[in-house]
Amino acid sequence: MGKRPRSGLPPAVTTAHAFNRRRKMEAHLMAWTADGGVPLFTRRTGDVKALPFAAVGTLNGMHMFSSLHNSELLSTVTGDGKLLWRSYHKSVVLIIICSDDNACDSHIGRVLDNVFAAMVTCVGLDNLCNIQNVERLKRDLKVCYNLVDHILLQLDEDQLTVGDLIGVVDCILCHKSPSLQHCLESFVETAESAYGCLLVRGKIALATKKWWSLDNRELVLLSAYVNSSTKTVSRDIPIYLPASCPNVCNRLLTFQLTQGIELCVLCGPNISLSQLEEEIPKHWKAVFEQLKCVSSLHPRNFPTSVTIDRNILGFILIESRKRCICSVQPLEEDNGRPKDGKCLSLRRRQEILRMLYKMAAGTYFSGAEKANDADSSESRHGAREAYTCSEYYKSYILQEGSNQLYLLFAAGVATFAMRAVAHRTLKTLTSQKFYQI
Repeated sequence: MGKRPRSGLPPAVTTAHAFNRRRKMEAHLMAWTADGGVPLFTRRTGDVKALPFAAVGTLNGMHMFSSLHNSELLSTVTGDGKLLWRSYHKSVVLIIICSDDNACDSHIGRVLDNVFAAMVTCVGLDNLCNIQNVERLKRDLKVCYNLVDHILLQLDEDQLTVGDLIGVVDCILCHKSPSLQHCLESFVETAESAYGCLLVRGKIALATKKWWSLDNRELVLLSAYVNSSTKTVSRDIPIYLPASCPNVCNRLLTFQLTQGIELCVLCGPNISLSQLEEEIPKHWKAVFEQLKCVSSLHPRNFPTSVTIDRNILGFILIESRKRCICSVQPLEEDNGRPKDGKCLSLRRRQEILRMLYKMAAGTYFSGAEKANDADSSESRHGAREAYTCSEYYKSYILQEGSNQLYLLFAAGVATFAMRAVAHRTLKTLTSQKFYQI
């Protein structure tokens, strides 16, 4: 508990009325070479027009001018937008122009960090730091467009993922099954590897210990890469790990086991994709029904045997700064359709939960955003709990130890009851015998 366990809605936070009028995420992203100012690619999301080349060149020129005068241009704000510049390894400059949602720069900075990590994932760090042929690099970077667009989109309605925002990988809570874990480890061993996981619509259901040992950003990007790729029965993707081995190419093999479930393996060059395809029935046929049960957890994302308060419309649970669980349909009969004009759609719930995280990590828990980064040493703020109230919903935010819980409530819930419900829900979701990291 902090000094003030409760807090009203601060003036800077978007109100419910303003939020209901919010537009979709709109952003321009540009990548340039740092030394020559040569454009590598541009991407955009939302209903926006392409920027004139002169305007784009001016934005990059501002950054180059600052660098020549021993200054660093980081960000600026316009009437309704925000611009950020980031330089990576004195080789690549990323510029983003997006709508201003009153969140701190660290959230948009994470988008740029993820974009650069996506570039490294696809082409390797050496090719980005030592650019020999710009035109060849531009062609090679086309393979990362789907992943970059996925990062910029900021809202995944079908898969319901928030790891890109938080910096820890999305997971599904499922009860321990020794047979599934055995099948996974046995198959990974057949692939002459120790790295493997099961993804349920882009979220980890279970994984090997070595997979969990990967860096948080690598876990997020690997899941996002599979999630954003064209669906197919199997894949063999050359891939770099931005933190572990950014200059050594690995292989990411994926296999669709059933509807919505993909098996992912990181391995070397010794075994072929066709060989492993033949091994799939031998390892997974016996547990097919269990796989179907795990797949059915989406979009609830936690077992039906776990009961939570009926007033909860959705939540984000960040557990041990290693994984997060998000649900906007915690009740099976809840489809998010408006009944009285004040109910929130499933998409709206996702948007609000992301907004709550940005608000809390940048204001109430000002150290929470840095707490997810490896170079963080301390939290600068003592707050542990906060709540907000509006005409359309209420929310409660709880930080306890290394866990954080963001709860979205129906507007009719009693304000004084939210704290007890939040503590009880956190205990329920963290004390079950789910797959552990």
